[in-house]
Amino acid sequence: MNSILSVSNLSKTYNNIYALNSLSFECNKGEIVSVVGSSGSGKSTLLKLIAGLEIPDNGKIVLKDKPINDESIFVKPEKRDCDIVFQDFSLFPNMTVDENIYFGKNAPNNKSMVGNLVSLANISDTLSRYPHQISGGQQQRVALVRALANNPSLLLMDEPLSHLDSALKEKVRSELLSILKKLDMTVLIVTHDAEDALTISDKTIVLNQGRLEQVDTPRNIYKYPKSEYVARLFGKTNILPLKLMPGSKHSFKQKSSDNKMVSVRPHQLIIESGTNSSLPKIKGQITNIFNNGHSYNVEAKCEDLVFMAEIKNGSDLKIGETVTFSIELD
Repeated sequence: MNSILSVSNLSKTYNNIYALNSLSFECNKGEIVSVVGSSGSGKSTLLKLIAGLEIPDNGKIVLKDKPINDESIFVKPEKRDCDIVFQDFSLFPNMTVDENIYFGKNAPNNKSMVGNLVSLANISDTLSRYPHQISGGQQQRVALVRALANNPSLLLMDEPLSHLDSALKEKVRSELLSILKKLDMTVLIVTHDAEDALTISDKTIVLNQGRLEQVDTPRNIYKYPKSEYVARLFGKTNILPLKLMPGSKHSFKQKSSDNKMVSVRPHQLIIESGTNSSLPKIKGQITNIFNNGHSYNVEAKCEDLVFMAEIKNGSDLKIGETVTFSIELD
């Protein structure tokens, strides 16, 4: 595939503390790549370094085969063939939507393309309004169009959906994905929301204290995390000893115990039946049952180990009952 962005051994420190430590990865043409990690993992620092808003201590950044950062080169932000959409959208409150869109450095030269973007983003009826007069979802689309109006080779997005409520977020996320895919845009999205990463991206980069923890497709990261940190970052899970499921090909060493463990999502635990007798099993005494409407969250205990199972039809289960669960790992 054609690499648009290449980052090699990138490091950045603040007060002698690493925000990024020897980070390397690539983004290919048309890929939507998400960057996830806990607070302070270096996500926003990475975006600022690529955008030219910060200067790295070490490492190299190449955009479309042209170095924009290395030991001897620093290309100014306005000269880089990339644009950034900030977390708060950064729309100018004293400008109309139309004026905001055409504020970009190359936008006035791309009027035909801008017109298509406005239509695609469905914001034609907002052009004469001011940012405070439109919804959060519309503001997000305006900020996106303003960045795309410059026709950048790389689009950077910093927590683009974080200010939206859950009902609006799902709709805007779907619209955003549709627009980016139609334009075949190469995008690097920083997000703290694992669901965003799973839904939007082709590839996901997981950072932990400035280091690369894992890079893979969202599906593989969710199903086959390489550490407990990654497993827990991507939603509810049970960290169970590998010895309980010796047939598993996917395990990691737990730092706190040095034991090999497996991440098992609650929905992967099912009530044992004769048809799944070959699957790994775990026996536990039910300590709690929570009805969440479409399924039952069952808490069970096996010796000192407490785990959760999501059971579709668990109405006949009782607290205190000992049940054998099969584990569907794939």
